[in-house]
Amino acid sequence: MKLRLAIAGVLFTTWAAFAQQGDEQLPRFRAGANLVRVDAYLTIDGVAVTDLKPDEIEVFEDDTLQKLEDVDLVEARGPAAASPRAEPANVADMQQAVNAASRVFTLFFDTYHVSVGGSYRASKPIVETLDQLIGQDDMVGVMTPEMSPGNITYGRRTSSIERFVTETWAWGVKDQVAAYTPREEAILACYPETDAYGTTAKQMIARLREQQTLAALRGLVTHLEDLRPERKFVIVFTEGWPLYQRDENLGRPLGGITPGGPQTSGVNPATGRLEVGGTDRETGLSQTRESCDRERVMLSFIDHQIEFRELLQRANRANVSFYPVDARGLIVFDGPPQIYEPPSADRARLDRRYDELQNMAAQTDGVAVLNTGNVGATLQRIFADIGSYYLLTYYSSNPKLDGRFRRLTVRVKREGVDVRARPGYLAPTEAEARAAGVNMPRPAGSRGPAPPPPAVSRALGAIAPARGNLPVRIQAAGGAGIIRAIVELDPATQKRPEWLSGGDLKLVIEPERSAGLGATGGSGGPSYTVSAEMGPGQRSLDLYGPDQALPPGRYSVRAEIRPRGSRAPLQVTTFVTVPAEGAEVGTGAVALRRGPSTGLAYQPTADPRFRRTERLRVEVPMMGEGFTPTARMLTREGQAMPLIVTYSVRVDTTRNIRIGTAEVQLAPLAAGEYVLQISLEKNGKTEEVVYGFRLVP
Repeated sequence: MKLRLAIAGVLFTTWAAFAQQGDEQLPRFRAGANLVRVDAYLTIDGVAVTDLKPDEIEVFEDDTLQKLEDVDLVEARGPAAASPRAEPANVADMQQAVNAASRVFTLFFDTYHVSVGGSYRASKPIVETLDQLIGQDDMVGVMTPEMSPGNITYGRRTSSIERFVTETWAWGVKDQVAAYTPREEAILACYPETDAYGTTAKQMIARLREQQTLAALRGLVTHLEDLRPERKFVIVFTEGWPLYQRDENLGRPLGGITPGGPQTSGVNPATGRLEVGGTDRETGLSQTRESCDRERVMLSFIDHQIEFRELLQRANRANVSFYPVDARGLIVFDGPPQIYEPPSADRARLDRRYDELQNMAAQTDGVAVLNTGNVGATLQRIFADIGSYYLLTYYSSNPKLDGRFRRLTVRVKREGVDVRARPGYLAPTEAEARAAGVNMPRPAGSRGPAPPPPAVSRALGAIAPARGNLPVRIQAAGGAGIIRAIVELDPATQKRPEWLSGGDLKLVIEPERSAGLGATGGSGGPSYTVSAEMGPGQRSLDLYGPDQALPPGRYSVRAEIRPRGSRAPLQVTTFVTVPAEGAEVGTGAVALRRGPSTGLAYQPTADPRFRRTERLRVEVPMMGEGFTPTARMLTREGQAMPLIVTYSVRVDTTRNIRIGTAEVQLAPLAAGEYVLQISLEKNGKTEEVVYGFRLVP
């Protein structure tokens, strides 16, 4: 109970500001049903590897090699008191900050299953974790089994959590006799410890608490899945759970003995009906035999082992990693020695709890911190390898919506690299895909709305990996023997002190090893490098390259950009196809924006997020002439919108290339996802280029 009151006192001021704008929800964006993102943590001797090339990383789904669409290196910065980041001011700001964070941590205090001694010992490793491991780009929140996930306040400032942990250390109520909730007190009143009832009330309370904890974790997983698609870390401070199953003895008839002693008649304020028996005035919980026995029978039929397995499956699908921590350290007994119980029985009970916690971590690609003499040091070693990671994006080659488990394997073509990634995921079912907003094919003969064209679905899926925490983004299009790439720093990255003097960019273009590029395709072919300088205050670069003509095929385009005077570059990779000889339209498109922040000039951008105050220009490499063009805006369902999109062709005289451009004013649009489509018809053949983007508030 102390934990609930302390959290309310610590976080009330911040949450009050959030609650004032609780209805300002950001739109939820869903990718295609077969778009998969994998966070891969790659280390050598505990040190993160950050210089891998895209062709050194492979992802297999059920032993089938997948074609990577994006390879992004995400690096988390450590704590820095010198340049504190502003805290979110409302719910909308908090959701944006969570989506833009490098990492999101939730500290789950399992009050019902931690002893007073355990909560006292947990204070030091918690403070050490917050001080040394939580970076300035991370977001941290707190939850207990009594809280709703929607009430979690995520923020960068951890001092309030540290103060609460140190000042209110006795938050564990597992062994506190006087820490019963009103509902539990009603159960105790129903079944006092007599020869007739024995330990019935204690068994019910233990099952009820475990049920509430699992329900809270299940709700947390669902909440985190909606917050952001990337990995979320949940540190669970707990001593484990028995995971109760069906107990027919608990649900047996009690021989007609009236629960709770003498009964009285009265109106139950919770139901408004006349009932025989007492009623708790504070909670309105009826203490009639009917209500007591109903709850007792319900609790006797639970199977928490099945619920626990389902929880881990949901967490795996939501990309949530659990890190269970038993802060008691090295222990011999699970609890106080019981009379007439041999030590082996106590040890077996402890082993069962620990086995389930180990399974919880293993199934979600986390690590369990159990039975160790130095919890703080163990936590530091665990989180040392999650400071930097690669975000890998691909479209699954298995389009079936069958709800089955898909095994994932990440391999690296470099010796000595330790790979940590989630072991797999559950494919969505058709019902889940529909609920998530994915357009499904119509059954034969149905009259429902037609699904969007595949190109539209792919354009929408391509914007899903974009998020605020990527320090640098890249976008590319392929023309006749040439690649055009736009590299852009995130606004938060550009404002860092090290970028005040500008930076240096190296663009590395390499043929994909499996692309089959003529004689050089089998070995990957030669690589090409384009270098450029980024001036002070400059955010984006628009590059063409290389000087030599590229053979047709698929290429990886890796940008390595570093601030002047620094050795550590930021890296980001995408893939693009150089069209075959004789093609008249390039592959892919790049975007430019114009708005209040750019003045009258269009600025190249790799960020697919736009605002209503901006204009959007999409450019496509052109090799042929004489097309009949059509440019239009489409909804995410692929339906045309009554918006004027102007199309023209300009000539880049410096490179002697033709570029098709489509421009549109975004002011009439509401927040959501859209596609700008360019159709070019010639001699009865139509070429289509689509660009997906997101309009944000």
